[in-house]
Order: sequence, then structure tokens, then C-alpha cells
Amino acid sequence: MPQREPLTAPLLGALFVVAALVACWLVLAVENLAQGGAGALGGFATEGIAFPPPFGVPVVGQLLSGEHAAWSWAGLLLAGPAAALAVGLGAHLLAEVVGAPAWLRVLAFETFAIAWLRLPLLIVAAGIPGGSGPLATLYERLGEPESGRWAAIGLGLLALWGIARLVGSRAVAVGRSWQRVDGLGFRRRLVRLLAGYPFAIASAAFVFERS
Repeated sequence: MPQREPLTAPLLGALFVVAALVACWLVLAVENLAQGGAGALGGFATEGIAFPPPFGVPVVGQLLSGEHAAWSWAGLLLAGPAAALAVGLGAHLLAEVVGAPAWLRVLAFETFAIAWLRLPLLIVAAGIPGGSGPLATLYERLGEPESGRWAAIGLGLLALWGIARLVGSRAVAVGRSWQRVDGLGFRRRLVRLLAGYPFAIASAAFVFERS
């Protein structure tokens, strides 16, 4: 039986970008829905779910006015990132354990990569004046202490270094079992294709979230 020609790097990169776009939508949807559910449990009034353009990511309308306990605010603002981290990691590990088809394993990996690479960006945003995102809002609720800005930025950069290494190692594991080849050059290219593009998409999603 003749072997199929392997896909070229540009074509693989394009397919990974498409998978990353889908994964990014899923991550943002999980974050928003989890935040809405936590807000409802914490006593925040809910106004239903909307799908605003241009991407149609579901958003739970909530009234943030009124007096709420500190735990309610913490649950509201931290539930989204926590749920995205859990769903991303769970989807990736499940796809690997059951030996899912290659396209599903790639989609699960992209979901994992974007969910986890977004976390350092959210932490850094908390330390930047005018930053947005759930952690920035929580920092604002704490009174925006000036002394904590550099600590938040440093923590975010440290988290980015550690998470990037984790994502890179998982990218090699996924690609090596899929392609059945190895080598330093292959690993570097694979990390760029599987992990570099998701990081770029996650950064773009973060910018869209601020706009």
C-alpha cells in the first residue's frame, strides 16, 4: 500500500491556525459561561445569554452594581480562567488517552495551549494601568495598589516561561506520536507550528477582548 505524502509545513501551519481559531472561540465561550454561572451563584443578577458580533462568543449579561461579598467577586472573576484551564487540560489528556483521530487531538491540544497561554497574559494585564480581563478587574476591586503592579507583571512573565515550556513539551509529545519522527530540528519546527501559532492567536484574542 503506497504511503501518502506528508503535508508541507505551510499547509500544516494553516490547518493549525484554523484549529486554533476554533479552540480560541471555545476557550472564550467556556470562560464567559463559567463566569456567568459563578456570578449567578454569587448573587449577581443575570440578564440572559447574548452572542454579540463579530465572533458570536456567548456572553452572560450580569448587573455588577450593588453590594457583594468579597468571595462573590472572587468567584465571579476567577471562575472563567479556572474553568478554561480545567477544560483545556482535560480535553487534551482525554484525546491522548483514548487515541482520538489526529484532527481531534490537534484541536484538543490547541484548546489546552490557548487556555493555558492566556493565563500569563491575564496576569500581566492586571499589572498594566488600564488593563482588562478578569484578573485586572479583580486587581481594580482590591484598590489597584501601586506596589503590586510590578509583582503582577513579574508573576505573569514567570508564569509565561513555565507554561510555554509545558506547552512546548506537550506539542512535541503530540507531534512525535503522530508523525513518528524525531530530532532537534523537527522539535523546533513542531513547537513553532503547534505552540507558536496558538500563542499568537491567544494574544490576538486578548486584544479583541480589550477592544
